[in-house]
Amino acid sequence: MELKLFRQTFYGKLFYFLILILLIPKLVLAQDKELPARAKANDANSDGVLQKEETKYHVKANFEKIDCDKSNALDGEEIRNFLNGLACGQKLSDDTIPYAKKYPNGPGPFPVILSLHSSGGFSSSNIIIENYKSKKWIKAGYALYAPNFFAKHGITTATREDTFNKYRKDIEIDLSKIIKLIKSDPKIDSKNIFAIGFSNGGFWATFLAGKGLVTAGSSHYGVWRACFRRGSCHSYPMDYLSSSSNPILALHGAKDGTQKIKFYKKAWQKIKNTPKIEQHVYKNGGHVWDCFPDISRLKKICNKKFDGASREITDDAFNRSLAFFKKHTK
Repeated sequence: MELKLFRQTFYGKLFYFLILILLIPKLVLAQDKELPARAKANDANSDGVLQKEETKYHVKANFEKIDCDKSNALDGEEIRNFLNGLACGQKLSDDTIPYAKKYPNGPGPFPVILSLHSSGGFSSSNIIIENYKSKKWIKAGYALYAPNFFAKHGITTATREDTFNKYRKDIEIDLSKIIKLIKSDPKIDSKNIFAIGFSNGGFWATFLAGKGLVTAGSSHYGVWRACFRRGSCHSYPMDYLSSSSNPILALHGAKDGTQKIKFYKKAWQKIKNTPKIEQHVYKNGGHVWDCFPDISRLKKICNKKFDGASREITDDAFNRSLAFFKKHTK
């Protein structure tokens, strides 16, 4: 009874408020360390962290790199940072979204490819999508920047439609800041910044070229119908394109089961008279035609989720994009 009366007094309320304030940082920290839902399912001994034998695929392959505190176990924060493309010691910033970068050998300055991930996210794209990765572009003489435009806003494959609606304007700002950062890099030729996007990333390659923020862009099986629910449709990315847009190359598959060819054709009718845009449709192309994972066990995922990888189309798409970028090099 006395405790109840104390809670109702001014000092009692103040006391419990202070206790709550002191507890909040600990609760937030615990949530940061807590395993993501999918990782919890692999926590066989239920100790709240993952030992190496409890991890799979790319997490297992990178275990030592992810284990920042060298505890021989991964907590939620370490796993999330890895999936968000953050190295040990890096933090998400309100100013610049996380990104990876790589340069060819030599002092530069180099032309640069801005590689824009799919709805699978930064980590998944870097494992599965061959033309997203740095290897070919570095060999061709380009530096590579790969921003993670999902991480800051907590976007996942399940909430991918938020990219084009809820967070569209925010991501426009995020990618514009990355362009400024690239231009300030002394190893980069700031006149020759090119964007290549895959599926979701194709939408953003169109934005960057459409608004003249990059020298040219290439959209591979890109998102041209950016809506998934009734009432959420809009006319982007087509509205990014105008007579003042920089060059854009659109590559699409006639058998794309995700961004269907009818969506692409309808979009093309709106933009076909825009200067400096080119297209090519692959008769036998599907969605994510360049799905050649680093880990052989993931091949089943490519075959199950997408329309079938094609080495011929993958190589042609790379070569077409490379030729398009060289054509517009300044």
